[in-house]
Amino acid sequence: MEFVNTPGPTRPLTPQAVVLLDPATGLPYAAGGGAAIDSTGASFNPDACSHAYAYSSGLLTTDTATNGANTWIKTYSYTAGVLTGESKWVKQ
Repeated sequence: MEFVNTPGPTRPLTPQAVVLLDPATGLPYAAGGGAAIDSTGASFNPDACSHAYAYSSGLLTTDTATNGANTWIKTYSYTAGVLTGESKWVKQ
């Protein structure tokens, strides 16, 4: 962890955000900002990806996320039209 000292008030300041580095990419992401763990245990941010959706009989069956270098697929399962399962993000 790196601390940056800058002149300012003598009272403690509340942090405005926590920034973590994604071990897979080395890029920062905000804690709670949409980071997910894929099927390999690696962290990635689905919010930073483009998405393609597949449907069957009007129900979402897959969400394919791509960040330009990698692709992940999440699969949804249904029983009698009711969502009953959701897979982890599976890296392709």
